[in-house]
Amino acid sequence: MLEFLNEALALAFAPEVIIFACLGIVVGITVGAIPGLSGDMAIAVLLPFVFVLEPAAALGLLVGIYKGSMFGGSISAITFGVPGTAGAAATVIDGYQAKLAGKPNRALHTALYSSIIGDTTSDLILIFLALPLALVALKFGPVEFFALYVVSLTLVAALTMGQVARGIAAAALGVMLAMIGRDPITGAQRLTFGLPELSGGIGLIPLLVGVFAVSEIMVQIARQWAARRVAHDTAAQGSDSQAYDPAADKMDWATFRSTLRATMLGTGMGTFIGALPGAGASLAAFMSYGVAQKLSRRPQDFGKGSLEGVAAAEAGNSATSGATFIPLFAFGIPGSATAALFGAALIMMSITPGPTMMQNNMPIIYALFMILIYANLFNLVASKLLLPVYSRLAMIQPRFVLPIVLGLAILGTYASGNSVKDVWMLLAAGVLGVGLRWFGVPLGPLVLGFIVGPGLEESLRQALMLGRNDWSHLVTSPLALGIYGGTIGLLVIFRLLTRARRTPAKGEAS
Repeated sequence: MLEFLNEALALAFAPEVIIFACLGIVVGITVGAIPGLSGDMAIAVLLPFVFVLEPAAALGLLVGIYKGSMFGGSISAITFGVPGTAGAAATVIDGYQAKLAGKPNRALHTALYSSIIGDTTSDLILIFLALPLALVALKFGPVEFFALYVVSLTLVAALTMGQVARGIAAAALGVMLAMIGRDPITGAQRLTFGLPELSGGIGLIPLLVGVFAVSEIMVQIARQWAARRVAHDTAAQGSDSQAYDPAADKMDWATFRSTLRATMLGTGMGTFIGALPGAGASLAAFMSYGVAQKLSRRPQDFGKGSLEGVAAAEAGNSATSGATFIPLFAFGIPGSATAALFGAALIMMSITPGPTMMQNNMPIIYALFMILIYANLFNLVASKLLLPVYSRLAMIQPRFVLPIVLGLAILGTYASGNSVKDVWMLLAAGVLGVGLRWFGVPLGPLVLGFIVGPGLEESLRQALMLGRNDWSHLVTSPLALGIYGGTIGLLVIFRLLTRARRTPAKGEAS
């Protein structure tokens, strides 16, 4: 064992491995911060370099890109209200509002620290508890996954403060949008309205960037136009940047401590969901956000720039980074698209993911574990050095920023699919987002419904096929019943806690 550890140390801390890990982090942060691009895209593009580089150096590069992009997505989410990655969609809810409230530096630092804590904790769980957690994840079949998806939509919609009905409607609309295209079982076209452009369905990147980015740009343009028509509106528009005080926006220990519980909740939720194949960082982020909202001492601040919301969302999506490798390393089952890319990289290195992988390749696998840990430290240092620049950029006048963000959104969307059709879908999603904002419909449940919609439908239809179209088969699994029962219990507890908090407030007011 000592020989393997010494060899792993030599591999992990070789100068070229450290250099490639740092390079990957910078690339990951940059790519993650650009709307429409993602760490997965960068990893896929650079995957051929596995044949050129030494295995440890190649893994350092890929790990750096992955970890950098996990935090990088929150930069544009907080700065411009545009999630750089799908996992940062929940960060927009409070992160952008915190920026508008003059707290971009605190929001960015909260996102960074929560991301590093969630990521590092998840990596440690991967190292020490991979096999036990993978055994639990392996027991999840169609019935259990259907229960998980239903519960995720229910929690996010039901925990939307003061907007339960609108949250449920938004989630249902997201699921319906995900069903556009070809039937996954029969291959027949549905909900295309005779338009051949919709036969392949709606892409995640056009919808995500359109709903969040383009709709926000449209709203900002409308405000700029209104500001030109009314002089005092113009003065109010310019006051945001002038009123920004960097001295009042410094991150301190009290602020960090106030978000620590939300960070821990997000870390736990993200680690559990990340270990389930196919669940993903977006699901973890939204569920972490919903749970943290109900357990917060100030739930009314969520959606209005709460740093707890930022911490929970970022910890939730980052905590999936290590846990998503658990089923891959233990059983050869990729837990996410990123894990699948890493699995392909390992296979290209003649390493077969599965139960015998660690025994047959102990030096390189233990080197990978070490890279996972110290890459978080590099990510913390590199991101912290760049945060003052990003927090300053956040206060630039919108008329200078909007054309750049729109150009990046269109360019990133086109590059993701190399199709003009995606650009038109981007603009259509922007119009949809404006309409939802106008009627006060939350965007988070819509995006979550769109993300989990395909998995929800696939799990439901597979479960019904296994049960011979008997709907009672959906409640025959003890694990599924446990998920439903646990969710009902959580909702009851949240309701009681909410009522208990309101009662003293009324008593004090009287």
